[in-house]
Amino acid sequence: MSQSLSARYVGKVFDGRGRVVALRDVNMEVPGGGFAAIIGPSGCGKSTLLRIFADLLQPTTGTVAIGGGAPQNARRTKSIGFVFQSATLLPWRTIRRNVELPLDVAGERGRSREGRADALLSLVGLDGFGDSLPHQLSGGMQQRAAIARALILKPEILLLDEPFGALDEITRQRMNLELLRIWGETKTTAVLVTHSIAEAVLMADRVFVMTPRPGTIAKAVDVPLERPRTLQMMRTPAFFDVVNELRDALFGTETEPALEPLPLEAVS
Repeated sequence: MSQSLSARYVGKVFDGRGRVVALRDVNMEVPGGGFAAIIGPSGCGKSTLLRIFADLLQPTTGTVAIGGGAPQNARRTKSIGFVFQSATLLPWRTIRRNVELPLDVAGERGRSREGRADALLSLVGLDGFGDSLPHQLSGGMQQRAAIARALILKPEILLLDEPFGALDEITRQRMNLELLRIWGETKTTAVLVTHSIAEAVLMADRVFVMTPRPGTIAKAVDVPLERPRTLQMMRTPAFFDVVNELRDALFGTETEPALEPLPLEAVS
């Protein structure tokens, strides 16, 4: 069973040339096997929050739990997969060897790893490209390989930091559907950071809206669309209702300012 993820009053301060309060009192809950999206203005701390979930950064205040335990426990047990905006593939390794990289780092050898990379390449639609080098693949295909690499250790949490932000709109929508298919097959708990309101609504069960820095959760909106999701759903009144609710939360309305941070009980 996939693990849940939660944040309780998480804050992050960076002390360098100047003190930057990146996050303040972030509260959110993602159930095991759920798909959540985080949206907000540039610089609001979305990526910082994702890196705290991944145990790549430590919170200054508050706590994060994965499956009820500390994120470092999930990292040590290889329960977290991370996909960045750039595919970050090693140019001298074949696609198969790039996908196998986490196995090399984890020291997994022998029969336990046989066929896992090829099975994942098939899952993400890259059959026949295992021996190719990254520069021989399109941007969308490289991101498919990055997703396969993130899944090779069978993580229970999949964190995605604007993985399709650099792609053209047609490729991006195709990749959205591919990611939903992969998520449906792997049953992983997923958290997607995106600047696109429409992408967040298409993908997620729940969308968390962050305020400008210091970032905190202003609103949590449930998405009442059935699964499996399709591009045709993006034309429905239900889809537009959620998009408009999120847009109002981000930008406010003519008569109502953008929302203040929510208390913990409202986002749990």
